[in-house]
Amino acid sequence: MQFDVDGQLISLSVRDAPLNAVLSLIAEQQGLNIVTGSDLNSPITVTLHDVTVEQALNSILKIAGCAWHRESDIIYVSSIRSESHIDPNVQGREVRVFSLDYVSATDVEKVVQGLLSPVGNIFSAEADSKNKRKTGETVVVEDLPAYVRRVEQYIAQIDQPPRQVLIEAHILEVKLSDNMTHGVNFDYLAEIANTKLQLETTGFANPMASTGMLFSVEGSDLSSLVEALQTTNDAKTLASPKVLVLNGQEARIQIGERLGYFVTTTTQTSTLQQVQFLDVGIVLRVTPQITASGQVIMTVSPEISSGEINDTTGLPDKATTEVETAVILNDGRGIIIGGLIQEADTDKQSKVPFIGDLWGIGRAFQRRVGVRDRSEIIVALVPRVVPYAGNQAAREESELYRVTTPLLDENLKRYPRSGEGSLPDAMRDPRRLKVKRLPDAIRNLKDDYPLPPEYYLPANSEHGEYIPDVRFDAQQVPVYSETYSEPVVAPYEE
Repeated sequence: MQFDVDGQLISLSVRDAPLNAVLSLIAEQQGLNIVTGSDLNSPITVTLHDVTVEQALNSILKIAGCAWHRESDIIYVSSIRSESHIDPNVQGREVRVFSLDYVSATDVEKVVQGLLSPVGNIFSAEADSKNKRKTGETVVVEDLPAYVRRVEQYIAQIDQPPRQVLIEAHILEVKLSDNMTHGVNFDYLAEIANTKLQLETTGFANPMASTGMLFSVEGSDLSSLVEALQTTNDAKTLASPKVLVLNGQEARIQIGERLGYFVTTTTQTSTLQQVQFLDVGIVLRVTPQITASGQVIMTVSPEISSGEINDTTGLPDKATTEVETAVILNDGRGIIIGGLIQEADTDKQSKVPFIGDLWGIGRAFQRRVGVRDRSEIIVALVPRVVPYAGNQAAREESELYRVTTPLLDENLKRYPRSGEGSLPDAMRDPRRLKVKRLPDAIRNLKDDYPLPPEYYLPANSEHGEYIPDVRFDAQQVPVYSETYSEPVVAPYEE
């Protein structure tokens, strides 16, 4: 071993010398108080030039798998092997408590376990909704300072608020007539609603699931498509909720009932009876997953079921039709799932009152007809990543303003609500005939979409002036504000 001192810097050259002998040489030359264990006798080879004492100790002990800690002008050197049982204060271990806001303490503990040193320890405490004293997720880490900082960096990156997805759902039931053997014709509806549908077949996750169809549509066009479906078919909306769900979590919507039944568990010493429930009706499960590019991976599982409790066995009997699919959608683009058709046979009876119930002759005054009812359940979903962007953000802000603005003031007088739509009134806002616009009715006879009556009989609130030789562009969809505005016009071409 060779040791040179140049002011506060030292130079050291060691070849296959025991670790404790090297530390003793540094202590004697620098006048330090160093305490080492008896197991620090592994040979090391070191070559250092013009470094401080702290740099020399750090480099030598790191490569030897040891740690040092200064306390009261005494330097303690110890091994950080897992089998060494040394007082934590001697090694300078720190204790840090991390309070978690968004992630689970159990999940963090599994990852941090691989970031600790061999002498490090981690303890976790989970929240319990049934115990008022367990109100938070907490992780306690005990380790050397360098390893504690690694854990701190990891938790700071992972404990972030999760993103959310707003799912707009429309669940409709359509009564199928005789000319709708195969369900609703979505191509016909798309032409009426002036929307563009795209058939998706490769997105089905389970090829063995029940037969179903999946269409994708722009979210802004979904409302017009649903309206066209309700107008042209015998359809009714079963539910139209908006569900805000965390990224990666499941949202569940049920329209139906829960059938209760008993489950008995018998052991050698006791008999336990529990009540369980069978969910029947329409059940929709949606799990969104946001990608790094802003797209949404949606796992959708609609289910239509019916059931009853068997009087003989006491067990539930369930008949179900379900589809499970996973698709990738852009933010604001929706899907339509159809083909969930169910049939029900019913007996309709009409009879003469009182006489139809007489024994023997009552059947002569009755009429019984067996009817098979067919219906199709259609599910339309639109995911929107929160926070919203573009027009959706303005739309949500406008809706929030409308629901938070009062209708009346403290004097029970009408509160001024800017942007609130109003209907034309014969006295305050009458309609008047625009004679100069009547020639447009002849010019647009060949258009597929004629001019609306409001164009010829506008009210004062429906602003817009008549421009000569200008006609309504039937191919362009007019944009309406909160109050009715004039349709977009384009120069007339012969």
